[in-house]
Amino acid sequence: MTNLGRRLVSGCAAVAVLAATPLGAQSIKAPEGNVVARALEHQAVPMRDGVKLDTSVYLPKGQGPFPAIVVRSPYPIGNPEEPGAMDQFARRLLDRGYALVLQNERGMYMSEGKHIYMANAGPDGVDTLNWVTKQPWSSGRIGTYGCSSTAEDQLALMALNHPAHQAAVVLGYGAGIGKIGPYAEQGNIYRGGALQLLFASWMRDYIGSSGPGADERPMFPSTLSPEAKTRLSKLYSLKLNAYATTPKISTADMLKFYGHLPVSDLISADGGPRTDWEWFSRWNPADPGWNKISFANEGDTFGVPALWGVSWYDVSVGPNLYLYDYARKHIAKGRPADQQYLVVSPGVHCSFQRQPAKGPVGERDIGDPSYDFDKRIIDFFDWKLKGIANGAEAEPRVQTYQMGENAWLKGDRSMTLPPRTVQFYLSSSAGANSVNGDGMLVPAPAMGGREADSFVYDPKRPVQTLGGGACCMGGIPAAGAYDQAQVEARQDVLVYSTPPLTQAVRVRGPVTLELYVSSDAPDTDIAVKLADVYPDGRSYNLDDSIFRVRYRDGYDKPRMLEKGKVVKVTLPPMFTGNTFLPGHRIRLQVTSSNFPRYERNLNTGGRNGEETVSRVANNSVHHSRVYPSRITLGTD
Repeated sequence: MTNLGRRLVSGCAAVAVLAATPLGAQSIKAPEGNVVARALEHQAVPMRDGVKLDTSVYLPKGQGPFPAIVVRSPYPIGNPEEPGAMDQFARRLLDRGYALVLQNERGMYMSEGKHIYMANAGPDGVDTLNWVTKQPWSSGRIGTYGCSSTAEDQLALMALNHPAHQAAVVLGYGAGIGKIGPYAEQGNIYRGGALQLLFASWMRDYIGSSGPGADERPMFPSTLSPEAKTRLSKLYSLKLNAYATTPKISTADMLKFYGHLPVSDLISADGGPRTDWEWFSRWNPADPGWNKISFANEGDTFGVPALWGVSWYDVSVGPNLYLYDYARKHIAKGRPADQQYLVVSPGVHCSFQRQPAKGPVGERDIGDPSYDFDKRIIDFFDWKLKGIANGAEAEPRVQTYQMGENAWLKGDRSMTLPPRTVQFYLSSSAGANSVNGDGMLVPAPAMGGREADSFVYDPKRPVQTLGGGACCMGGIPAAGAYDQAQVEARQDVLVYSTPPLTQAVRVRGPVTLELYVSSDAPDTDIAVKLADVYPDGRSYNLDDSIFRVRYRDGYDKPRMLEKGKVVKVTLPPMFTGNTFLPGHRIRLQVTSSNFPRYERNLNTGGRNGEETVSRVANNSVHHSRVYPSRITLGTD
């Protein structure tokens, strides 16, 4: 989770990143010397309920009034001319003639009130924009910007369509999504009804605990003057800067943290404070408590022209892309109808504007994905906030980086409704257990051979996470592409592959799975992973998904399994932009755990987040003409 303010090393800001450098256009030049003409630091901006939010304004040189870029964040903020306090992009915005308005969300640092994850984003955002428009330095035209938390904070505000809100740049925004299309992740807390454990460590570190980032939320009296707040924040910044040398937490330590039961007590068991995790982990995806939090949901309308940024190895690719498509189709009355733009890069969480430009994502070489995000964003703001005709309006609505081909694709097609699909059915003869089995992906339902593959799932011996789209997990290798050899060697992992391809298969969009499963346990999970297998046997993960079988009739209608009874499970779609080249194979892994990316299902059928006792499940995946388990891939 990152913002325009200080680099918080613990959590998501510590992930390896891919870059944002020029693609067919001259890069925006970095400014030299001072760029702030006037600083109005630590202003107490009142919200409608009387709570005052700490807000700092940095004005550029030149004659105002100025358009403003607003960033609302749960992280510390600082003067852009302090070494290390802000990245070069903030200085470029100032040099370009934009006022920067940096605000801490309520309950964080010097902002008053109680902080609740993703709550108040809409009304607090509106009140902040109202305040900005009344300032003598303001032109009344406002853009918002951010990645991760600072993007997610924008979503509820965008749905309210404030008249001054003329542009939004939302990058890596998945945790701001509630219910959209086939997903009900409730801010990434869930995937397919299973808790995503990265939020336990993120909440622990971001509010403060015994881990990295300890005590990083001081409380200040509301009577402090702006000058006193500025002085205190500079003293405090020395402590934050020291985190730059904090070593990454070891895999063993992180596995110990995530392995504690019950899951709802992860943070307190580690000596951390009370956080939202304690009740979030007790709510299921249909709990009415989620309605109190300001997510972007179906039913919202979006009229703010926006540049949306997604990464193939981010926490929430599918919901991100569904929300983008939804926003394009549900424009608020009187707002521009065709000014939503999407760029999908091959990196990990919030890697859009960071170095180096080339290199692998995890272990996989994906060529040169260079893209000048700085220029694209500034051109977009110049067009919408200053009225400069610079060609930004003519950019393709959708640009995606296609791995395998290692090239940018441009166009205007829906990412969630691909023009074509290709299907494969699961099959085996001797059995699909591990890569040494004979699990196959075939073009038609199996005739003959085995009708099911079975494996034993023991929550005490889960399949460990290796690669994917998670962030903020310390020493866990959960972000990017990794050779899956050690996962696929396990007997509790079913492996299904196509023969070597004779022609390329371009997959660009959703990957859906319909599986017929049974178990001797009252509940279990189905965890899957899509991989590209190279001719030399290297198997690189592309995306993964998981589903808690009790929710097969809906998150509001949990129903336990009957021993041995076959049920149909449709998993939340995976997403990728990958071309499987000739000689490569398409591969699907099926098992019941991906830990600690997702919590372990303890197989009891009880309140999983509050339990400490597990049982072993004997699970089966059926594949026959009666039970045609299949995978469907979106293609061009």
